[in-house]
Amino acid sequence: MKDVTRMFEVAPCLHEIVECARSRFCCGVDDEISLKGRVDCGRGRAAYALVDLKTDVEWDQFKRLVEQARVPYLDVLVTSQKNFR
Repeated sequence: MKDVTRMFEVAPCLHEIVECARSRFCCGVDDEISLKGRVDCGRGRAAYALVDLKTDVEWDQFKRLVEQARVPYLDVLVTSQKNFR
């Protein structure tokens, strides 16, 4: 697993995140890509959960959840699978 940090001036749209991930990890057009956002759902102690980021609505909900966290940090886990044809 690679840890990659990417900085943006403003919170990007979901399409920008997908394109950035595809470019960074050399994914082809037919390759499957999955994004999950890491959310702190703990009260006093940090407890993290992963949420799917498949649609713009889920992305917007994720950003709102992160804004309410103690440390507002957009952390996205990207997985990809090559499709060989």
